[in-house]
Amino acid sequence: MSLQPPMPMDALDHDNPWARYIDRDLLLALLAIIGIGVVILASASMWVAQKQYDDPYFYLQRQTFYLAMGVILAIVMYQIRVDFWQQLGVRLLPIVLALLVLVLIPGIGKEVNGSRRWLNFGFMAVQVSEMAKLIMLLYLSGYLIRHGKDLSLSKSHRPLLIPLLVLGITGGLLLLEPDFGSTIVIFVTGLSLLFLGGVPLKRLGILLGGAILVMIPVSMMGYRSARWDALINPWAHEADKGYQTVHALMAIGDGGWFGNGLGGGIQKLFYLPEAHNDFIFSILAEEFGFIGMLIVLSLYGWLVMRAFVIGFQADKVGKHFGAYVAYGIGFWIGFQVILHIGVNLAVLPPKGLTLPLMSYGGSSLMITLAAMALLMRVHRETQLSQFGVPEQRTPKPKKVRAIKRTARGE
Repeated sequence: MSLQPPMPMDALDHDNPWARYIDRDLLLALLAIIGIGVVILASASMWVAQKQYDDPYFYLQRQTFYLAMGVILAIVMYQIRVDFWQQLGVRLLPIVLALLVLVLIPGIGKEVNGSRRWLNFGFMAVQVSEMAKLIMLLYLSGYLIRHGKDLSLSKSHRPLLIPLLVLGITGGLLLLEPDFGSTIVIFVTGLSLLFLGGVPLKRLGILLGGAILVMIPVSMMGYRSARWDALINPWAHEADKGYQTVHALMAIGDGGWFGNGLGGGIQKLFYLPEAHNDFIFSILAEEFGFIGMLIVLSLYGWLVMRAFVIGFQADKVGKHFGAYVAYGIGFWIGFQVILHIGVNLAVLPPKGLTLPLMSYGGSSLMITLAAMALLMRVHRETQLSQFGVPEQRTPKPKKVRAIKRTARGE
């Protein structure tokens, strides 16, 4: 009987894709955020679900369903090569713009609390602005691959006009819903990608300044003006327009260092509106305290850091589209977390933005999971390239290859 020598660890890793091709740090952060999110959502939503639907587990069951759908979507997304999305981004853009128009039409778009942001498909309502975040990211990443040299070297503003026009049209449609928060996330993420793509900082500064000049009067119109008043002095308006801000601050202040314990929050008992959605971070602070806030912020910081590391690694091996996608996802999640928490801490006026992977909402959860799967796929392809393991490619028609060579300037 002959003893076989132990198999080298590299061979074990090669046979087990989970050991090498999955970013385990990213996966752990993702699972931890989702787990905490499910727990705090259950706590924050039971009372309002009991009152609205006579079922304390209504929102939890719906969120679990969305989570299962999101995991299936993520698995499918993970199986698709990143290059496929590079080609598809331009084609998806007019579709999402058409959907953003449809959602504004009475009878087609679903109106909730004065905002028309959803398309109702019976079993669930789809928030088009969440789709727009991912599709705009794919479009801009592909545009930077096709026109990166023109953006960085050309003194003309013409190569920059197209992405700015797309951002402007998308932002305008979102403001009509109105969805000021998603507009800011998409616009800032887009400008960040353009900067990484080589657009000079001076030119971007001028564009950002112009955008701020446009957004300031928009943000001061109608109900947004009342929100600014409530932000500046919420206690003077605690019975009306400052009500949400005041009760969010009360929840955070009542949490102290270690919180009141799971289920021990008071503000979710019909005091703080949208406690399971726009103000879930306040409920987290009330029940888990400053330590709980710090843990959650650390997890989000860890996730965003991994996105930037994956983008950097992809850039080093020449997978520039994947790098832009990874950077864009990092900016998107980071900015949205900052905006959500800023609203809860009364640093920013209420905007109706979810806390990614934690707030109630099927569209937000599913699209964010799809983005995480795309990020995992970028990491996988980067690792395959680093270790020299070829992936099977489906042969492309000569016409498509010729178009790609022309786009690269060959």
